[in-house]
Amino acid sequence: MRRIPVCLLIAGIIASIILVACSPQTSDGQGSLRSDLAYVTISRQVLLDKIEGGWGGQMAGVTWGAPTEFSCEGEIMDEVPEWETWRINEAFSQDDLYVEIPFLQAMKEHGVNASWDDYGDHFKDTRFMLWHANAAGRGNLQRGIPAPASGHYAANPHADDIDWQIEADWAGIITPGQPEAAVDLAWRAGHVMNYGDGVYGGVAVAAMHAVAYFAKNVDEIIQAGRQAVPEGSKYRQVIEDVIGWHKEKPTDWEYAWNQLQEKWGNDDRCPDGVDDPFNIDAKLNGAYVFIGLLYGEGDFEQSMRIAMRCGQDSDCNTSSVGGILGNWLGFSKLPDKFIAQIDTDTRFSYTRLDYGDLIDLSEELAREIVTLRGGSVQGEGEAQEWHIPQSQKIMPPILEQWPEEKNIPPRLDVSIEKTEGRNVILSAEASDDDGILEFQWYFGDMYYQTGQRVTHTYLQDGNYLVTGYVTDKKGTTSWQVIEVRVNE
Repeated sequence: MRRIPVCLLIAGIIASIILVACSPQTSDGQGSLRSDLAYVTISRQVLLDKIEGGWGGQMAGVTWGAPTEFSCEGEIMDEVPEWETWRINEAFSQDDLYVEIPFLQAMKEHGVNASWDDYGDHFKDTRFMLWHANAAGRGNLQRGIPAPASGHYAANPHADDIDWQIEADWAGIITPGQPEAAVDLAWRAGHVMNYGDGVYGGVAVAAMHAVAYFAKNVDEIIQAGRQAVPEGSKYRQVIEDVIGWHKEKPTDWEYAWNQLQEKWGNDDRCPDGVDDPFNIDAKLNGAYVFIGLLYGEGDFEQSMRIAMRCGQDSDCNTSSVGGILGNWLGFSKLPDKFIAQIDTDTRFSYTRLDYGDLIDLSEELAREIVTLRGGSVQGEGEAQEWHIPQSQKIMPPILEQWPEEKNIPPRLDVSIEKTEGRNVILSAEASDDDGILEFQWYFGDMYYQTGQRVTHTYLQDGNYLVTGYVTDKKGTTSWQVIEVRVNE
């Protein structure tokens, strides 16, 4: 277990989580800072404490909620099981945890800019038990349907299910203080098994994890999840509804639950949930995550308890809440009764990674992402500091919705207009009978931008896979991938 000495941790917290403006310097990726960026700075010991908190919080949440999974469908849970300290090690055999690891391993093998094919290949070859969108997505991959078509509703009737929401935590854990990078990762990887609102669930969770590293309060975390989901989507409407009900009665979470159940409780397109109290839809269960965070007010145990009592996929929702708050509080501040008995030598099922390996890999990938995006890691040992590019307002992904009726996707053609040094100009043409709503570009370096014609400057030389997206006015998307060579 990566425990940090208390005296060092307190000193690190006091001295290291600060906003800094860079003095004019050049950037070498690892040492000097850039003159054109402002940074958030965090010490390595605090960073590791928060990484471990993100994973430990998930483990506590999923194992506390495990006995209650789908025990309450369409009603509030009366009681939750008493926590027993030994339960935490059952997390090593929970799909909420082990399904995340192939995505991390894809990045370890192919770099942090792993492609759809890289994610798909690692997911396709897994042998663990899966259900719903995960099972359908993997089956599609094994039948030769590649990502992102593997998660598309045309081939995956579980496209709006909860699956990506419960396993996107890793995308936020390895992007500390960089919600845009978390959104980029969660949006791309989530299409392996989901589409539209099913992907937005993971996007929201990942963004909240990333912001939690530096958030002053839980409201900042909740707002990050809200901002990461585009207006016009059902998922965003659910979030707005929950926040609105909280404002009406800020101490009565059951009021919000009842309002939610009346409006959204039967909105479920999963083949197993139609006309049934069982509801595994990402939006409804995501709302339970937001209810737990809003009404729990930062209390780790109480927030998880509320999310669990909301019912449906009660272990997964409790895990999401626990992981997000674990990232915020840090492992050292989690109640000892939940995490004291973690067996650090146990491997996660179907993987070669134990608990310590997972923390180490998360730090390694986080370092690569920070430096790729213009940040810097300076110093050694206890004096090491991470300088992370300061986040701006979160830009949500493009609007994407599973249409109620069959709808032909837009016709799209993307092109490279010009490359000069590290600067590239990209443009797109599209047409659709419903009208074109928006274009969006993912540049392959954890940055993305909206617009039909865009200019982007890469921070490093190399080859990048750029994805151009377009959506029509009903939220039906098309995409095209092209390669951009920067000084190669």
